[in-house]
Amino acid sequence: MKTVFNSAVQITSVIKDLQNKRESTKALVVAISGIEGGGKQALTKKIASALKLEGLNVAIIHGDDWEAPKSVRFNVMSSPEEYYLHAYRFDEMVEQLILPLKLFGSIKTSVTLDDVMIPRTVNYDLEDIDIIIIEGVYLLQESYLDLYDFTCWVDSDFDAAFKRLSEQNNVEQSQEALLNIFELLIKPAGQYHIYTDNPQGHADSIYIEEETNETAQHSA
Repeated sequence: MKTVFNSAVQITSVIKDLQNKRESTKALVVAISGIEGGGKQALTKKIASALKLEGLNVAIIHGDDWEAPKSVRFNVMSSPEEYYLHAYRFDEMVEQLILPLKLFGSIKTSVTLDDVMIPRTVNYDLEDIDIIIIEGVYLLQESYLDLYDFTCWVDSDFDAAFKRLSEQNNVEQSQEALLNIFELLIKPAGQYHIYTDNPQGHADSIYIEEETNETAQHSA
């Protein structure tokens, strides 16, 4: 049976229970995944805020902060499969950040993205972390599943996802350029991920927003 949630409160309760029952001193690792523009960040913020109110130290790790170079991510010759495989530096994220943070609960490091559309340095100065929440696309690949203690797939359709992406302030492309990237790379790469990895099937739970699902229930 797979649990279907329609509120952040429900997911927070499950994560808190998992944390309370843990005998290990290692940080709990939670993966919140879904398609690009599917609402993962908003859900993650709600969950993290609620957990912090319970006195837990929470680290939010954004998959977007480990994006690949612009020349790789949006290569005009890229196929959806190549975008899926190379759009993010997830192996680096796991090795340099997630694993040390899970083992030791603290880390001080940074990642410099000077080859992306919006160059930046992301600093991580994290201490005594109880729960690590990673939010991003393609997280529920088989090679990463053993890393997580709890996983949630955020259900969303591609039309709603495109609307969210087009409303983001950090999107510099024109609507036409964004639509082309979305239709040629982002959407088919997301479909490829769903077909290849079955993230809904591998996830411990599915999240469906209340406004689109008034009667959340347990389903197979």
